Parts: sequence; structure tokens; C-alpha cells
Amino acid sequence: MQDDYISEMLAETSQPNTTFIAESNNVQLGFIHVRTHKDDISGETCGTIPLLAVLPESQGLGVGKVLIEYAEKWAKDLGCRLLHLEVFANNKNAKGFYKNLGFQPETVHMIKPI
Repeated sequence: MQDDYISEMLAETSQPNTTFIAESNNVQLGFIHVRTHKDDISGETCGTIPLLAVLPESQGLGVGKVLIEYAEKWAKDLGCRLLHLEVFANNKNAKGFYKNLGFQPETVHMIKPI
């Protein structure tokens, strides 16, 4: 299931998109995929990050921050004013990481098992 999600996020699209890979001494430490999308309400073109991954042993070293900075620059260079991402509500580490980088909650998706 996770492989299907990743394949879908990285599938060819007419929307501008790119993937940045962080590495040191030819060892991959993490990656970020960023693309544009039209906001459903405003119709504005925004940047969105569907995928960000940093190896567990590389977390806390600034790798994720640098990858986010590259994604921000890429989106800004395309004229985007906003950068969007989604994070699971129970992922406290990721939520703290994104909050420290200036991301703020905009909408909350709520679900109920039935």
C-alpha cells in the first residue's frame, strides 16, 4: 500500500515537480519531492510537499531543514506564495519539526472509524 502511494506521488504529471536528494560522501541521507497544485478554494498555484523522508540516523542533523529550504526556493521561483504539506496528527516529532520551520495548521481533517 505504501509503495502504491509513493508511486502515485512520483508519477509523471504535467504539473511542475522535482525531487531533491540530500547526500554526504555518496550516501543518501534523505529526499523531498515537491510539486505545484491549484488550491481548491482560491485557485492559486501553491507548492506542495507530498513526500519528505530522512534516514533515522540522519534526523536531527539539519537534513530535513535543508531539504525544506530547497523546496521553498523551488516553489518561490515558480511564483508560489504558499507551501503546503500534510502530516499525521499523531506524529508529534514531525509536527514540531514543521512548526519550528514556520508551518501552521490551516485545516484539520477529522476521521472516525465506523
